[in-house]
Amino acid sequence: MKSSPYVETTKRQTNVDTRRFFPIGKIMIYAVLCFVAIFYVYPLLWLLLNSLKQTPEIYTNPWGLPQHWMWSNYWNAWTTGNTGRYLLNSVWISSATLVAVLVFSAMSAYALTKLRWKLSKATFVYFLLGMMVPIHATLIPLFVYFTKVGLVDSQFGLILIYISFGLPAAVLVLCGFFTGIPKEMLEASVMDGCTVYSIFWRIVIPISKPALMTVTILSFVGVWNELLLALVFISDPDKLTLPVGLTRFAGEYTTDYAPMFAAIMIATIPTVVLFAVFNKQVLAGMAEGAIKG
Repeated sequence: MKSSPYVETTKRQTNVDTRRFFPIGKIMIYAVLCFVAIFYVYPLLWLLLNSLKQTPEIYTNPWGLPQHWMWSNYWNAWTTGNTGRYLLNSVWISSATLVAVLVFSAMSAYALTKLRWKLSKATFVYFLLGMMVPIHATLIPLFVYFTKVGLVDSQFGLILIYISFGLPAAVLVLCGFFTGIPKEMLEASVMDGCTVYSIFWRIVIPISKPALMTVTILSFVGVWNELLLALVFISDPDKLTLPVGLTRFAGEYTTDYAPMFAAIMIATIPTVVLFAVFNKQVLAGMAEGAIKG
């Protein structure tokens, strides 16, 4: 049965309007995305360009290209500025903290969500309370106590503090993910002869990689960029972390900005690369944890 000419004309107009306005909406979306990308990328580009200038040129031409590309700034920052040593210290402290936070938070979240015991809810609330304690309120008590036990000016003591402040958020993320793991899967594993420990290592951990990757990124970036605690508890120049070491480029009367920008660029690269490589896993872990929690 043929449709009326009026209906066919209306359909053609609708198709024309759709074809006309759909590309415009698509262009607007891409324009917004490009603006957001430029908004986030431009500071890194500005930092890179100014790290390749001489310090006087940064004052006179902060927005333009370098007149002379001073790649030696990176060498000076690495050697004279002792950035290499600070970088190794940060890698060691961040890696040790990350491993401890992953192991302890995964075990804690597994015990809180999949094991039955009386104080599980109270323990979970205790972890959540840890997120509400500001770092500034703990500086003096921690410094006094660490002085008594000999952990001031010790990288091990700093790692202990980072672990303590990193566990609450990590436990919260993993608890949200572990709650969505079906009980039937774990019960079937028990029927097959798995113990509590084998279920944790062979079943729970492999299927929780997105959540673990989320905790990895959050914990690593948080420790890598932390300044206040490292500034208070570490004074030995050979034990300083990279954020504290960057403050050494500022003198009493002048600041050599060119090598300092080069050092900042070196400090920025690991976190940018880490998130660029694992951003899909991080977003998947956060989304799944939010839905399942």
